[in-house]
Amino acid sequence: MDALRETTRKMAPATVLKRKRPLKGYQIKNALIPWLFLLPGIAFTLILRYYTIFRGFFLSFYHFNVADPPGVFVGLGNFTELFRDSYYWNSWKNTLIYLVLILALTFAVPIIQALFLDEVVKFRKLATTLYILPAVIPGTINIVLWKWIWSPDYGLANYILKLFGADPLPWLSDMRWVKFCIVFPGVIGGGIGVLLYLAAILGISQDIREAAMLDGCTGIKRMVYITLPNITFLILIQLILCTMGALQILDAPFQYTKGGPAHAAESLPLLIYNLYNVTYDFGKGSAAAMTLMLIISIITFIQLKLNKQQSE
Repeated sequence: MDALRETTRKMAPATVLKRKRPLKGYQIKNALIPWLFLLPGIAFTLILRYYTIFRGFFLSFYHFNVADPPGVFVGLGNFTELFRDSYYWNSWKNTLIYLVLILALTFAVPIIQALFLDEVVKFRKLATTLYILPAVIPGTINIVLWKWIWSPDYGLANYILKLFGADPLPWLSDMRWVKFCIVFPGVIGGGIGVLLYLAAILGISQDIREAAMLDGCTGIKRMVYITLPNITFLILIQLILCTMGALQILDAPFQYTKGGPAHAAESLPLLIYNLYNVTYDFGKGSAAAMTLMLIISIITFIQLKLNKQQSE
């Protein structure tokens, strides 16, 4: 009997250790505090982003009636009517032209600026500050300035043409030039993109840089064979963001010409804006928004797959 009690006494502490401890107060706080900080962001994201997406998808099947929302259910009628609308396809053409112009004229500019900033040592901070300052200025002020530059009567662009003996052009009133005039200010570059690329370049291992210099890989060669391959990941991410931004271009065409002349500068987002706020055709506007979201999603998915294959 005594031996049994002794055995039980020795086994008791082990039994207590195996018993599950209750969750203490500070553990509950540590578990809840991160979610409390995340909760406002999650709530606003669900309400202002995902709810609006599902609401737009819902309205795209209705002929919206303001007096009796959501109106009459028409199924795919809004999409059918939209695909027969010449203004819809014209806005798609303009949007794709914007995409080509933005990628061709502006996408590589911040990369080139960051590459040359990396070569500057003495005045790098000053040059970086000068590049970031335009991002602080509101875009509307920048557009007002460029509207003065493109003015056919007293603008700087026509003044330069006259210096070379060329005839002045009605830049923003010309259907052939208006989209180019809207995109061209991006050629100046600068902004946050330069800082992102410069940070990625400065993050390249110093050992790689020194090894390249010992092998005689300096200047342009180092940019091409060392720097650019090591920031490819950021370039691909920026390419995705640039593509998405170009397909959603709205404020610049609206503030320059409101989509004119003769809808020559009207992008698809601007057409959606007009359907919502000018003609109040919420159903058709929602249908156009859903098609734009679908195309952007497909393009983004393809780019992400290509990026993943390249990284592997």
